[in-house]
Amino acid sequence: MSDSFGIGFVSCGFITREAHVPSIEYIPDVHVAGIQNRTRETAAAVAAECRESGLGDPSVYGDGEVAALAADPAVDGVWVTGPNFTRVDVIDAVVDAVEDGADLQGVAIEKPLARNLREAETIRERLDAVDLPDAYLENWPHEPDIRKMRELLWERGRDAGRPYLARAQAEHGGPHSAWFWDGRRQGGGALTDMLCHALAGNHVLLADPQRPDGGLDPISVSADTETLKWSREEYADQLREEHGVDYEEHPADDYARATVRYESADGDPLVSEATGSWCYVGAGVRRTIELLGPEYSGQVVADEASSSVFFSDAVGEGEGWAEKQTATSGRMPVAAADAVTGGYVAENRDAVEAFRRVENGTLDFDDGYRVLRVCMAAYKAAETGSEVDLRETDLSTYTPPPARE
Repeated sequence: MSDSFGIGFVSCGFITREAHVPSIEYIPDVHVAGIQNRTRETAAAVAAECRESGLGDPSVYGDGEVAALAADPAVDGVWVTGPNFTRVDVIDAVVDAVEDGADLQGVAIEKPLARNLREAETIRERLDAVDLPDAYLENWPHEPDIRKMRELLWERGRDAGRPYLARAQAEHGGPHSAWFWDGRRQGGGALTDMLCHALAGNHVLLADPQRPDGGLDPISVSADTETLKWSREEYADQLREEHGVDYEEHPADDYARATVRYESADGDPLVSEATGSWCYVGAGVRRTIELLGPEYSGQVVADEASSSVFFSDAVGEGEGWAEKQTATSGRMPVAAADAVTGGYVAENRDAVEAFRRVENGTLDFDDGYRVLRVCMAAYKAAETGSEVDLRETDLSTYTPPPARE
């Protein structure tokens, strides 16, 4: 093993190209050692960009070569960032490679952990069988602004009483890849895509930093889901033409709301409110994160940029540069160093440092499972119109309506 930690990426989608790979520039003694993608040419193109940027000299792997990536001696950890419907097969290939002698230090998975709890349990069991450290890649709790807000409010507000309400809102104009729009391949709709961020972030904000278990226990979930925009004829036609999905026959939610009720270690009620949508028309992603306590509050507004540019319609037909950008004319934010401000540097550094210590990341697969369970409870609550009691409800075989055949 070299002093520099070699990451092997499984998939070259947007989150890999625009967030994880650029984050490597900011992490000492870490490099990109391998890249696998179902389309080998795409992996080769990203590998070339890594070489040009001085981020590593990664080997390239194509369709069906996940095990070969995991077995590459230069790869110390595998980062699974591919589509949700591939997660179980990818973990199977990685574990098979380890059982055949691959020397890995850990495996990290981009949110969500899986499409449902059955798949998530399979992933956890397979990785536990080879005793590999793991990390759940959820960037929100690692974002510098959110982390600092949490630190300050807990540190200076503790004497007044623990925070009791966390709110998060996240929305954009819709996913950038066809599989995201397919509820059966993605596992759901806006709820699993957007609220898994918000629910995970809210849980961390409400969790006591001085307690290993956070000092809170989720009790129940109520929720609503709707398809507000993309099942309308003109937009359904757009999805059919651009992505090959039929939202008139197989709609997924493009709006979701969930309220999670917690109980603190002292028996006090705590609340997490999360909303998300694919219906927002704007320059990119719009987010608001809040934490409230007895004598304090904090807020992070993540759609405000300190710099911006303006293009008239005459020159506004180029390629976008911001995440989920839905237009290229008018005034647009410039997200400089988004890998840093978006928490990707911190979450990847955390995973690498944990793996070097032969430990799980600060957020691990158990955290991913917990977030996914709340998402499943939210879908069930929305479907039945009734609050779901997490202490009594078995969600192990539940499949959200958009993911059903």
